[in-house]
Amino acid sequence: MKLNRFFSAGLLGACLASVALPALARPQIASGDRLLNTDPQGCLSRADRFIDSLDVETDSGEIDRTGYFEDGTFRILCYGTGAESMVIVFATHTDSVDVATSFVQLALEELSRN
Repeated sequence: MKLNRFFSAGLLGACLASVALPALARPQIASGDRLLNTDPQGCLSRADRFIDSLDVETDSGEIDRTGYFEDGTFRILCYGTGAESMVIVFATHTDSVDVATSFVQLALEELSRN
């Protein structure tokens, strides 16, 4: 009888742990920054063009743009630094820091070109 209770409690614990484990998964995060030869409004315009090319759902604020993919998100922030602006890009991915890092690098390259 004691063995049966022990086995049932162990099985219940294993089931609960398997349900809770996905909730403990954390997204992978990457970030990067770069000085741009434009003011903050120019930086935001570049960010808008870049995001439009991605065709994803977005939100926009006074100094930032946020985009949402099925498996991650990104945020582009633009700050004034005198005659230039600083762009900071954050990206998350549900599984891979390499995907997040690659997106950050792509975004910084594209924002530098415009």
